[in-house]
Amino acid sequence: MPEASNAFRRAFKQDIENPRYLSYYGLILALQEENFQDGINFCRAAIQRAAYEPEFYLNLCKVFSKAGQRKKALEALLEGLNYDKSNALLRMEMRRLGVRRKPLLQFLPRDHFLNRAIGQFTYKLVRKSAKR
Repeated sequence: MPEASNAFRRAFKQDIENPRYLSYYGLILALQEENFQDGINFCRAAIQRAAYEPEFYLNLCKVFSKAGQRKKALEALLEGLNYDKSNALLRMEMRRLGVRRKPLLQFLPRDHFLNRAIGQFTYKLVRKSAKR
């Protein structure tokens, strides 16, 4: 990993306007140096330059996750899904983070047997219709 991070550092210094370099430089700052604020700023700058790139939202999500800001990590993924609703990488990261649907009967606790039964039933229905 040090070779890759050094390569991105050099690339970033040569072309500081390149959104890909900005995004990955921000990710490196957060993951290796725990410089979360700069990491967030660089990832956001990359998104401002190329909002259509899903991997930039994924990098921002990783920075927020490493910083312990789960809610903001999820918001970054949702922001990316606004541009590409079917992006496999963003959806996979959502599943990895454990995003769950709201319980159908919100006036009952999530673990109430009715919410669990309805949730399992609707989950199976959605999966069955997706296979067709």
